[in-house]
Amino acid sequence: ATEPAEGDLRALIERPFGEDAVAWRVAVMLGDGTDRFANGHVVSYSAEADAYLIAYDNDDGLAPGNEVWEQERRIRTPAMRRNPSLAGKSRFIFLAPPSCDWPRRTSCQLPGDMARSGPLLRFPSWKEELRNNTRNAPSRLLCQLKDHTDEVLFVVFSPCGTRLASCSRDLRTIVFRTRWDEEPSGAAGTSSFPPGSKGKPVRGIPRFEREAIFKHQTAPCRAIWWPTAPYNIVVVSTEEAGWQGTSKVEIWELLPTGDSEEGVNCEGRHVDVETGVEAFSPMVGAEGLPSGIGARCIFQGQNRPFDIYAAIFQWSSEPDGRRPTEDRDLCFLAGWAVFREHEHYVQWLNVWPGPQHALFRPGHEHGAGQQASLAPLARVRLECSMNYLHCLEVEPKEGRRILAMTGSTPHLCDEIGIIDLDRLRRREEGVQEGSIPTHDAPVLVKSMGQRVVLSAKWSASGDLLLLNTRPYARQAQSVPARRGSGIADLTGSTSTRGARPSFEDLLLRPAPDLSTSMELLVLDAKSLDTIGLFDGHFAFTTKESPFLIFTDEWAESDFLASGGEDHRVYVWHRRHRRLIRRLCGHTGPVNAVSWGGSGLVAS
Repeated sequence: ATEPAEGDLRALIERPFGEDAVAWRVAVMLGDGTDRFANGHVVSYSAEADAYLIAYDNDDGLAPGNEVWEQERRIRTPAMRRNPSLAGKSRFIFLAPPSCDWPRRTSCQLPGDMARSGPLLRFPSWKEELRNNTRNAPSRLLCQLKDHTDEVLFVVFSPCGTRLASCSRDLRTIVFRTRWDEEPSGAAGTSSFPPGSKGKPVRGIPRFEREAIFKHQTAPCRAIWWPTAPYNIVVVSTEEAGWQGTSKVEIWELLPTGDSEEGVNCEGRHVDVETGVEAFSPMVGAEGLPSGIGARCIFQGQNRPFDIYAAIFQWSSEPDGRRPTEDRDLCFLAGWAVFREHEHYVQWLNVWPGPQHALFRPGHEHGAGQQASLAPLARVRLECSMNYLHCLEVEPKEGRRILAMTGSTPHLCDEIGIIDLDRLRRREEGVQEGSIPTHDAPVLVKSMGQRVVLSAKWSASGDLLLLNTRPYARQAQSVPARRGSGIADLTGSTSTRGARPSFEDLLLRPAPDLSTSMELLVLDAKSLDTIGLFDGHFAFTTKESPFLIFTDEWAESDFLASGGEDHRVYVWHRRHRRLIRRLCGHTGPVNAVSWGGSGLVAS
């Protein structure tokens, strides 16, 4: 016998166990009675079965499958009967830890009363649970879309899953159409559920065709699809860029195939005489609106500040308080103004009619040559304390509550706010005849404790809230102003939060340091209690300007996804409280993910 090499001995001493093994590179002895090994990495650990989910590389064809639950103990073989000591040897050789030695939790379990996630099984058996995981958890890179020439800021699939909108700092939003080709003989396709498949898996290869291009004055940072068929309208919010232009909200309509805006050639490109490089040819359409390829802009208005983002909801100006229920009642919110008043932030939002509304008129809010400037249907007034409301998200289905991010400090968002549209109050004082109606809206504020909120989103059912957060690097010893429920109702009345520093004091204080570890929180939408915590993803941007990193969920919120600044996409199983996918392929931070409803995730 020979002495073990120093590296092998160190690997045996430092090998991980249980959840600590997740993301380690391993070599697993095959169960065919031979001494051959297949390489892969650990995706998850099941304490109940004492088994590890291994994602095999399968480069040499030895692996028993793409992902297989494996146990360390060896299968009994004739060799083991001859040498019983083999039963004490592991089938695993831990080759290397994760690429970065970052801090991580031992599991996604929550302490105490936070560990309430409902039933572990939704299906009759674990076999069906595994089949559901396979159907809904993407596991490999299918394609990379390289049509943009600068950083991609946001991606979102249409509700029908047949279109994908991508916003970029190259001042363009590109809409791709998803096509499904039949799998050629011998090709490595994917088992998916494209629209029209009636829930039956189809082996095929998705193909993304560029359908339209929107050209903006400043970078588009957020896009949402108008939530009614045929899903050919996109609302885009753009950034503030100083001398380059102010932040705006724009509504774009996709044109039928083969059509284009007047004045735009079919290719929509020109060749620069000096450089010889083919470039996008922006045009200006009717009413001074921007023009695109395969699409036209039908509305453009201001949106200040830019990170309010446009939000689609149902609005009714009926005096009897009738709840709107028709698609024609759909309107959208955009920012009008934010300022300080009497130790509070006062925030005004414009309510604009949607494209199907009877009062909608295409054009620019302050367009030249129009008979009169376009005016909103109404304005909503909000009061906040130390920060205004960012990133508006409308509750699905009912649409009577709007989720937003705010904060107890001017620098960062460490609270969430919920605007209740059922409690609007018409403002009468100072209102002149014929002026735009104004309303006060109450805001319910919930402190998220010692953490910063990076994004906030409703689940599709409206029962849950998803919050991507970054805890403070050093937790405060005590926070007297946040005792009790941590919930306050900002309706203009005196708050009971207790004495706090003034706005000017907070403005001069440096922001607290942020941890590099992120945590995805799941909240009950009614009680606002935290019922789930999922981690393993990371962020490195500074406390002065942390990236917004948007999440998504699908399959009755069983699956949660988020990107990270560590260049990866993470997928968790909410009920099982497990990280089940850690997807690679990006070369930069991943700040948005979107589920396409057909087995695909865009990021």
